[in-house]
Amino acid sequence: MASSKYTFLDFAQEILKSAPKPMTFQEIWEYGKASGLDSKLAITGKTPWQTLGARLFVDIRDNSQTRFIKVGRNPARFFLLTRQNEVKSDDLNNVTASVKAIEPKKTSGFDFHERKLHPILAYFAYTNTSFNRGKQVYTKTIYHERSKHNSLSEWVHPDMVGFYSPIDDWNSKLLGSVCKIQNSG
Repeated sequence: MASSKYTFLDFAQEILKSAPKPMTFQEIWEYGKASGLDSKLAITGKTPWQTLGARLFVDIRDNSQTRFIKVGRNPARFFLLTRQNEVKSDDLNNVTASVKAIEPKKTSGFDFHERKLHPILAYFAYTNTSFNRGKQVYTKTIYHERSKHNSLSEWVHPDMVGFYSPIDDWNSKLLGSVCKIQNSG
């Protein structure tokens, strides 16, 4: 007789049976962890709440016999299909209001432009022998302000490229071939 496994979907269903309102997958995980239900799961990963969220989203999208419904967007909240009539429009309005109320915190620390680090990075790439394996790596900053891309494909951060020219490592036959090709063109 095959033993049935306790899955993430079973975990979510057990939490949402007693939940007073729709919950995000993070809230479901925290509530389940606080009530000790996470010990029933056979988890080995470092981010089980992300696995729970992925399983819920995929189950709703792909399974026509799903037990769950998705309520709202950003953040998506989940509820049981059997309790669908308990979802009020006020809950949806509260979800969007709570999201608007959250303001991003300004991170304390450094306030500088990434481009100001490029000379330091170029010096490091050129001189640090453990990084460049004893070769001279030349770098160049690509300035995004000069590009003519529209807003959807513009560069947000300046990029930097580096290259190494292995001419010193080439043998004399290869150098002779390159010279002949240059002179013939």
